[in-house]
Amino acid sequence: MARVPDEGVQNARPPVLLGCVSVLAFVIAVFGLAAFLIVFLESGADTGKVRLEDAEAYAPGSVEFIGEEHLFLVRLADGAYLALADLDAANRARTERRCRVAPMQLTDARLPGILARYGAVMSDDAAGSTLVFREECGGALYDVTGLRLDSEGRNLDRYPVSIDSAGRVVVDTAKRQCSQREQLNPFAPAGCE
Repeated sequence: MARVPDEGVQNARPPVLLGCVSVLAFVIAVFGLAAFLIVFLESGADTGKVRLEDAEAYAPGSVEFIGEEHLFLVRLADGAYLALADLDAANRARTERRCRVAPMQLTDARLPGILARYGAVMSDDAAGSTLVFREECGGALYDVTGLRLDSEGRNLDRYPVSIDSAGRVVVDTAKRQCSQREQLNPFAPAGCE
């Protein structure tokens, strides 16, 4: 005699494996989103704040180019930090070709003459420094603090610099600070254009 299957018995539960996989995918998605938000917020992407290396990684008297942000991080001889834009006001106003400032090489034959000619008009914080920024298209010259050397006019723009609770240098690129060299005030406030 052949056995007839029970027609009244049904499997009332969905497969357990499908439920476990769904819960696991949800948990991974939540953790992935949380990790992304933490990295995004810590990166400064939402605030304009750029977190750099530990403050002690920059030696006094050093200058480092931060290419992604188009700025120079300067640590003065006294330990203070400056962040200078690599685009001066004249080039910022141009819509065509823009020339960025760059430090002159110590081997540049023009440097000794520039230091002799403009050394006396450098800012107090740049005294004794041999670093000069030059913009090659117009020939504008700036000292290590961003002060315009060759004429009165706009200095290199600055960004506020701070040290965070972890000891890292933070540059706030959302708050550009503009100044100009005037006869009585080398860093007279100027409107940012």
